[in-house]
Amino acid sequence: MYDKIKIFVGPNDYDFVHLYFEEANEFLIGVDSGLEYLSDYGRKIDLAVGDFDSIDKSKYESIKEKCSQIITLNKDKKMTDLAYTLDYIYNNLDYNSIEVYGGISGRVDHFLANVNLIKKYDFSMRDNKHHIYMLRKGKHTVNNYKKYISFFAIEDCYNLSLRGFKFELNNYYLSMNDSLCVSNEGEGEIEFTKGKVLLISTDD
Repeated sequence: MYDKIKIFVGPNDYDFVHLYFEEANEFLIGVDSGLEYLSDYGRKIDLAVGDFDSIDKSKYESIKEKCSQIITLNKDKKMTDLAYTLDYIYNNLDYNSIEVYGGISGRVDHFLANVNLIKKYDFSMRDNKHHIYMLRKGKHTVNNYKKYISFFAIEDCYNLSLRGFKFELNNYYLSMNDSLCVSNEGEGEIEFTKGKVLLISTDD
């Protein structure tokens, strides 16, 4: 059982040194160009996944020697590299949580695909400006270290209450088509009785 599985993906535009810190009982995965990031900063690599088409071939040969396990994917595949990785983790590893570094900037279609993956596999995403994760029904304390925080229903959300934030709500029905809860501020408590809520904290 791993406490946390950490997945590093491209684009490699986040500050690795200030974003990542080593924790006990972690499992590190490099996905395609994210593998190069792990290698460049001298981290152990428990698993490498991807078709590795974004890594220079000569450099990839030296990176391979640092990997405990490698899963090479066909370029003509039906899943993104991250989707395959999450599916592999779900079916083969025991863990408490998953955290993905990167995967937010770059292509918008890939980011939307990653949001769908959050709904399915329940993991968090980070880069230097964002922290994204999902909450299920119940009462939760939310700590926010960014300037703004937004709430989106990725399944229709019933009886949503926000307390302690700059803009509060009481027993509100937040549908998947409703953008009312964009650009809130502060931190506090969120409670709802049905649905799934995506939280996006950002400094932008």
